[in-house]
Amino acid sequence: MAVVDSRPRRFWGDSMSEIPSSIVPVYRFADFQLNATTGELQCGMETLQLQDQPLQVLLTLLEQPGQLVTRQQLVSRLWPPDTFVDYDRSLNKAMNKLREALGDSAEHPRFIETLPRKGYRLIVPVEQIVPHPTKAENPPNHPTIGAGHVSSRLWISFAVLACLAGLIILNREEMRNWLDRAGRTATPQMNALAVLPLENLSGDPAEDYFADGTTDALITNLAKMSAARITSRTSVMRYKGTKKSLREIGRELGVDAIVEGTIQHSGNRVGINAQLIQVATDMHLWADSYDEDASHILDLQARVAAEIARKVNTVVRPLEQAHSVNPQAYGLYLKGRFYFFQYTGRGWQQAIDAFKRAIEIDPAFPEAYAGLADSYLAAGAYSVITPQEARTQGKAAALKALEIDNRQAAAHYVLASFYAWYDLDWPRAEAEFRRAIALNPNDALGRHWYGGYLSLSGRHEEALNEHERARQLDPYSLIINANLARAFYWARRYDDAIAQARRTMQIDPRFGVAALWLEASLRHKGLLKEAVALRQSFSPEDASAIERTFETRGFASLLRENGEQFKEEGALVTAARCFAQSERKEEALSLLESCRERGCFSLASLNVEPDFDPLRQDPRFRKLLQGVGARQETATTAVAP
Repeated sequence: MAVVDSRPRRFWGDSMSEIPSSIVPVYRFADFQLNATTGELQCGMETLQLQDQPLQVLLTLLEQPGQLVTRQQLVSRLWPPDTFVDYDRSLNKAMNKLREALGDSAEHPRFIETLPRKGYRLIVPVEQIVPHPTKAENPPNHPTIGAGHVSSRLWISFAVLACLAGLIILNREEMRNWLDRAGRTATPQMNALAVLPLENLSGDPAEDYFADGTTDALITNLAKMSAARITSRTSVMRYKGTKKSLREIGRELGVDAIVEGTIQHSGNRVGINAQLIQVATDMHLWADSYDEDASHILDLQARVAAEIARKVNTVVRPLEQAHSVNPQAYGLYLKGRFYFFQYTGRGWQQAIDAFKRAIEIDPAFPEAYAGLADSYLAAGAYSVITPQEARTQGKAAALKALEIDNRQAAAHYVLASFYAWYDLDWPRAEAEFRRAIALNPNDALGRHWYGGYLSLSGRHEEALNEHERARQLDPYSLIINANLARAFYWARRYDDAIAQARRTMQIDPRFGVAALWLEASLRHKGLLKEAVALRQSFSPEDASAIERTFETRGFASLLRENGEQFKEEGALVTAARCFAQSERKEEALSLLESCRERGCFSLASLNVEPDFDPLRQDPRFRKLLQGVGARQETATTAVAP
């Protein structure tokens, strides 16, 4: 390999014009080869696609091997003069990504040396390979043009220029307007965006909840005001601290642009740096920095979301005027959201406590009431608290949120769910869901709840469409994916339910809700050995006992054992399902009648649950169906094959 003189003139040759502008240089250094146009960095048989900023940093260093490249030079190359961004941090990030791609380190540099407080230097020889131009790249041989032709062409050119000059003079205002319009439409419209988790710069891991909560707020605000599909919280949080490129993330999420940034919360001040990047090109479409009093955090989040939405031409509705909030109350609210999304019984209990403390500090905080209602709904659904507590406390919190601010979409979604699952009040549930969708059509969790309501109503095709929309908004949400399997199961589409449940378990093989619908679908398909194997995989310590029970007493015996366990835990509807499927109809009916008195959460599913099919001709069950408001024609549709 030739060692190239480190002086710029020798690096490029004796004259810049020696390399035709149409020829793309390829750089070779150590074991690497870089295509300057495509950004492909090749090492042996492996090829890595560099992102735009690391690529530009590397090109700058390759153009000046052995020489100091100042940080200011790199900043000038990476960002236009009018860009507002945290240059130092963003440059450090680009350099770290480049070093990671090269397998280099600042402490023991093999390729890039850091000169403290000055810049960087490439410390390896560089060879520039100029490809031979193809025939298409050679300039065509034009015939010689005579003097007369030159003269006439010159006169024509002068005449055209004169006309243009006259038009410009006469229509300066129109020209200015045209340029204005062109500038406004230069940014492409984006149909799908994702907000990656904001990086916590406080240095305190205990402040992660604040960064995650602000990310969640930006997602919610964008979802409310934008026509674009905004990826929901659960799916983007899996990229927290990821080393994947933006192109990889964008491809996995199916989005056109990504927002990434940082947040610093110190005392009563909040600082946010954010940038919007087009996935296909790594182009920076927008960047800005903010510093606000923490009491104005809701207004700050709304402004950031509005600027992003305007930049990608997707604003369809303005946000309501943001209200001020007590900073301490807002911190507790964010902690409540953090605990809620852990999706555990303990997490929901902690969320309830955090939201209550936030409300004690700021009683006029509607988002905290909506979060409290969410937590009661989830905790009641999974028998963490009693149905009575979930219903009374959760509904009261949702109604209070709407009393303060009737435009709280989250509160409308959760109130609709209480009307459907607890009150069995289908008309009011429908009205609340429609109001919620009008306010925020991109709320993935809310749309998924609406899908559940449609299933309960026997509107299975609508339900599946709604669940699929929720899944598109939050493709990696475990609960949304699992309940899409439930929708297939309730529609008696067992093959689809099995496939969807297994797709969910590819995200998390231990997710019990998906396993529940998978096992039920396998049973109804008659695939009992596969259902047994699934149980054994979740309880390997009991695998032998499960096998022995199945072989000697059949699958019904396993269901009866489960029914007793669920009964002890207070999950009476689930226990009744087990007994109905194991020839203990009397016990199943007694449990369901008890549930009617207690107002159990899952009683609403009587109309569509396949496990209750053996009970449908019983007069007691028909009376129960009348009590939950089930129409006979809907029930008949539900049990059709």
